[in-house]
Amino acid sequence: MKITINQIIISIFLFFLSNTNGQEILNGNSQLGNLEINNFSNKFLGRPESVWSILRSDKSKKIYFGTYRDILEYDGNKMKSISIQGEIEDEIVPSFTRTLLEDTEMNIYAAGSGFFGKIERNSFGDSEYVSLMQRLPDSINPYSQVFWGGVNKDKEIYLYTRELIFKYNGESFDKIWKLSDREEGIDAKGTIQTLIKVEDRIFARVWGIGLFELKNNQFKYIENSKIFSNNRIESMVSIDDNKIAIFSSKLGVLLYDGNNFLSHNNKKLNNWVKEKLIYNSPEINKLSNGHFPLISFEGGIIILDDKLNIVNLVDLSDGLLSNTITSVFSDINDDLYVTSLLSASKIRLSNTITSFGEPNGIKGLVQRIKKINKKIYFSTTEDVYKVRNSYSPIKNSEIVDLEFKDIPKHFISVGDYILSVNNLNSILMKGKKKFLFSNDRLLESPIQSSLDKNLILFSHPIDGIVFYKVSNSGIVKKIASKKIGNQIGVLGIKEIKKGILFVEAINNEGSFVAKYDKYGRTTFSRLLTPENEKIFLNSELSSDQIFNSEIKNEEFNPLELNLLETAFGVFIFDQNLDLYKLSEGNKLVYTDQNLFPIFEKNLLNYDPISRVANLTGRQNFTSVNFTTKNNWFLTSSGFLEVSFRQNGEFEVIEEYPFGTIDPNELSGAILADNYGEENLLWIGSKDSKLISYLPSKYATEQKITVLPIINQVILNDQISNLEINDYNYNSSRNLKINYSFPSFEKAENNLFRYRLIGLNENWTEWSKNVEAIFTNLFEGDYIFEVQALDANLNESEIISHSFSISPPWYRSLIAYFLYIIFLGLSVWIVGKIQAKRSLSKAENERREKDLEEAKQIQESMLPKTFPEVEGLEITAGLITSTEVGGDYYDFFEDFSAKEKGVYVICGDATGHGTAAGMMVSIIKSALNGLPALPVNEILGRLNNIVKRINLGRLRMSLNVARISKNFIEISAAAMPPTYLFESKSKKCKEIMIEGLPLGGLKDEKFNLEKHKFELGDILVMLSDGLPEAANDKNEMFDYERIKLLIEKNGNKKPNELKQILFDKLNHWINGGIPEDDVTLVVVKKTA
Repeated sequence: MKITINQIIISIFLFFLSNTNGQEILNGNSQLGNLEINNFSNKFLGRPESVWSILRSDKSKKIYFGTYRDILEYDGNKMKSISIQGEIEDEIVPSFTRTLLEDTEMNIYAAGSGFFGKIERNSFGDSEYVSLMQRLPDSINPYSQVFWGGVNKDKEIYLYTRELIFKYNGESFDKIWKLSDREEGIDAKGTIQTLIKVEDRIFARVWGIGLFELKNNQFKYIENSKIFSNNRIESMVSIDDNKIAIFSSKLGVLLYDGNNFLSHNNKKLNNWVKEKLIYNSPEINKLSNGHFPLISFEGGIIILDDKLNIVNLVDLSDGLLSNTITSVFSDINDDLYVTSLLSASKIRLSNTITSFGEPNGIKGLVQRIKKINKKIYFSTTEDVYKVRNSYSPIKNSEIVDLEFKDIPKHFISVGDYILSVNNLNSILMKGKKKFLFSNDRLLESPIQSSLDKNLILFSHPIDGIVFYKVSNSGIVKKIASKKIGNQIGVLGIKEIKKGILFVEAINNEGSFVAKYDKYGRTTFSRLLTPENEKIFLNSELSSDQIFNSEIKNEEFNPLELNLLETAFGVFIFDQNLDLYKLSEGNKLVYTDQNLFPIFEKNLLNYDPISRVANLTGRQNFTSVNFTTKNNWFLTSSGFLEVSFRQNGEFEVIEEYPFGTIDPNELSGAILADNYGEENLLWIGSKDSKLISYLPSKYATEQKITVLPIINQVILNDQISNLEINDYNYNSSRNLKINYSFPSFEKAENNLFRYRLIGLNENWTEWSKNVEAIFTNLFEGDYIFEVQALDANLNESEIISHSFSISPPWYRSLIAYFLYIIFLGLSVWIVGKIQAKRSLSKAENERREKDLEEAKQIQESMLPKTFPEVEGLEITAGLITSTEVGGDYYDFFEDFSAKEKGVYVICGDATGHGTAAGMMVSIIKSALNGLPALPVNEILGRLNNIVKRINLGRLRMSLNVARISKNFIEISAAAMPPTYLFESKSKKCKEIMIEGLPLGGLKDEKFNLEKHKFELGDILVMLSDGLPEAANDKNEMFDYERIKLLIEKNGNKKPNELKQILFDKLNHWINGGIPEDDVTLVVVKKTA
């Protein structure tokens, strides 16, 4: 027998096989992934020539960038440019915004070459630069001042040029210092190199002299500081023992104890400060943990603790766009905002969420994460990788590609080896050496046996369970394979007890328990829920009928089973989420527990497909932290920590948010681990990323309170003054409100909702829209409210803007007063005329004339044409009686909603003549001014208008319907029934909606009904003049007759149906004139 070299090597390493199931707690000083960095590219910033300063306002939370030409403002939605303009600035070319400061009263100041001023928000919502250069004393030439930097102390601003130091107290420059006469030349003696603030102390370093400190309103020279006469100082910060650390690009790090300047002995720090060219920072704000940043011109940013130990380095390798850093600012979140020459970045210094990505060498969707031999391994759709931890603060942990160069299905540890089951073959690896294990492409679910470490088991869709073993002579061979019932292959296996496997058959043939020995001898038994077990035993099925396809019992429900690994062993649950454990006899025993409280959270990585992945071992839907003994689940809203007990009982411990992690990118892979005493989650991404998350730490971190900002109100495309809240009716027909939310953690995921109290009390759905649009608002008082939702799903406080819309002239109180006077005079005049005239021929002629004029008025109220709406055919008609009544119909198209529609109006005013015409005039005028509203709300608005005018006993009956796509919404105020002919059933439905006439009771509520309106359906609206028309025998035309006529002629066009009804009426009254006006509106669905 020949023994190959590969077989000898494999036999040697299998001698040292060991199963690694434990977890090591990562040292809290070890590096996780790369910090979260949000870069603002030069293109994003609008392509400035250079960027020199940055500030996040404590008041508005907006970010301000000082560039070569102007100042930029970013509110999370738009980048806006603020021009540097002023009486003096306009005569020169201001440049280099080197200083952006916010005082304790939250005033923002900007200074640079040739300018100094404040950034203020004007009444139109825009930020603008307001020059303060004119406040310089007359003794100072404002045109030659170049402000190189500055600091603020309380509400005082300190600025320096190369010759002078200025103090601005918020109103004026109340103090100017000249520290020394200055000689000619760059860095000449007497030149002020920098001004630095250390807590409440202010220092100035002067070329050729040394260091000064501001004391008692005077800059006093510090003895023994001559060492700095020719050596720059870039930064200063207080540290322990009341010392000040001084950072010099030439001297390195020195400590000042109040008397002497001593060199610091941290060689690594000294080298970085000098070699990377530390850059000037006028003030260093310490982070919440006492750490602080230093910036450099060649080495990015270094983070030090109060002992001057290096704790972190952030540079190009972390994702910065440049290592040349020109300024730094930190907020209360400990987030850093830095600028480079051409760009800027926001750095989340907290390690609660970090990641490795494509720049680290990861390719493909992350499928499975494991901890093997104290290291993190993970597989993607491209290969298998491991994390090489770094414990150095200036070196990141690395991603190592194991280069199997195949698509991995699953991988396990085998002692010091990694066994990767791939798409083409299975490979063993130790170090960089790889050995072929098998060429069988169908192997799945690799398991190292608990009975014999030399025995490795696989599932196989054809061969069932496959056993590989290495003999004492070192020969690796396939020693056995076993199908279920000698017929069916295996989808996946899992060892749930020593020598006991959970086995899932292919083709959904069921779940089984397999008992095996170290020789590969295997016996199978069907695994059933207790209910199915009873059915199986009580039926006449033979013992060999074990597969789902063979069981023909209707009561048998082949529930799918799945595995739940916990710290106390493996539980089994069915598709009803009932939880079972395995008895000593390998039967399922119900635990009286159901997993619904977990699964109702909508697990992101559990569905029928992921069930297969779970059974084959490619991916788990839960992960166990064996230190805390708790399970972790990935849900649609975050991460769920659950504690299980041995009997299956469980308790939901906590639910943690995603933080800044985008849930849409998550692949479902998760591993629970520890980082010091913190829970640590390793999470897989679809975007070639491995994410680390410290959920408990993240939940307790301090967060900035950010509020939405209402930026502008725009009326008819004109920006409105935010301080004026009373809007003219005509100018507010198109109203827009712009808003933003300066939360910069995944700003692109910020969502908004709003409502307009006075129009609708309901909130809109959450969306990314940053503009609210309202059209045709009615007069009245309104409150606009907006709320934001950040990437962490935290809801902001509500911000509001109140305004009023004045009524148009024709709906003003004066107009209503004139209407009433006109109406009263009209009634009085008509009464006088009628009292004086006899029932003579002259009276008849006058009445005929009045009738003709009233008819003209009535006809003028009616639409001249019918709307042409796609999918609808519309007609209407009116027959006047001997006296002109108040019948009225109209149409309005609605383009404001997503589904376009048309409003159909049909009404009847009480009484006749001028009064009825006045009522119709008021109704038509009011309808023209109303916005698109639900039909019952339209009636409510009209009712209050009529009630407010108070026309005595005059009332208005009205039908309002809105037709859109396949539906009709209809509401009525004391009108006859509306008829709806349904083409499918060939039946006509009578719709009767009860309600008082308009002008009855104030704030009356009207009912609304919604009906389907499908192809061929017909809507008929009418006044009471038609059904109540009487013939010679005083018999009414009647409602039932109308209904039958509509049913009989439902296949006719609307105009034909209208004419049929009018012809039948004419025949009914024998060609006479009806006693009351007759109005018909007919609408047919044609498409």
